[in-house]
Amino acid sequence: MVSFAPVEISARVLFITGDRVLLASRRGQSWFYLPGGNVAPGESVEAALRRETREQAGIDVHDLEFIGCAEHVYVEKGVRYQEINVLFAADLPWGFQLGSLEIDVDLTTVALAGLRSLDLQPASLRNVIDGWLTDRRPSWHGAKAAAG
Repeated sequence: MVSFAPVEISARVLFITGDRVLLASRRGQSWFYLPGGNVAPGESVEAALRRETREQAGIDVHDLEFIGCAEHVYVEKGVRYQEINVLFAADLPWGFQLGSLEIDVDLTTVALAGLRSLDLQPASLRNVIDGWLTDRRPSWHGAKAAAG
């Protein structure tokens, strides 16, 4: 029997500087995600993104560009989760010092060309990023139904 968690909305940002992109990872995990996090009840997506990037990396985000949405559905320990990732692009501020302000999060930059070889979660983010980099048009990538 599978139970259902409430749908979560996450705000994520694709920070590009030159030919590199900023990624986050949970300490001890081998997968990566775009900086940002969950939208709190009553909070706007943009406010959540600004709050999360300030908390994670001390970055004040300016000039956001909407690049798309990626839906992610998965089952973990008998619970079905569904999240909608709202994605933006922004430039890293000049003089940004790489380093996480959260004890359980690591930040790193990787070559944009090498992004395909990494375990980026959710995987549908890759489609949104690839499409936006190709034609600068926002896109939606839905999730396949999770078993359970």
